[in-house]
Amino acid sequence: MPCHPSRFTRLVPRLAGRVLALLCLGAIWPAHAQTSTATFTVTATVLPACTVVGGVPLAFGVVTPGTQRDGSVTVSATCTLGTPYTLALDAGTGSGATVASRLMTSGSDTLQYTLYQDAGRTTPWGDGTAGTSVRSSTGTGLSQTFTVYGRVPSNATAPVGSYTDTITVTATY
Repeated sequence: MPCHPSRFTRLVPRLAGRVLALLCLGAIWPAHAQTSTATFTVTATVLPACTVVGGVPLAFGVVTPGTQRDGSVTVSATCTLGTPYTLALDAGTGSGATVASRLMTSGSDTLQYTLYQDAGRTTPWGDGTAGTSVRSSTGTGLSQTFTVYGRVPSNATAPVGSYTDTITVTATY
């Protein structure tokens, strides 16, 4: 069939109308993007842990014969949330010291003192031996502060000198 110009001019407007209608339908029906999904696992392990920090020196000041001297210092422990732990204090570095009766030294001279868990100084704080106790707690994830109370008894005698000792705090968890 030959292409007649009049037939072509009638066909173009109809075809253009149909294309325009299809374009309008495309605007009404948005194109749908295709997707693909996947998953992955996130993991972590929290282990029990504790960090102990000692305080400033426990300073008894000037000790005079017949006078009891008291002092205190704080230590802190930061332990993982929910972790039960104990804090123990060792005997110190004084020669012949025990956890029940510690000794500060000045050269070869010693001065007796005791460390306690309570302000009334009735519960000796040590490592759980020789009549001493350890301090128990459960970690909160935040720093927990504990006061160590010390006492040089009034019957302590020692020659003139500057006395020192070093106590190690151990967290067991």
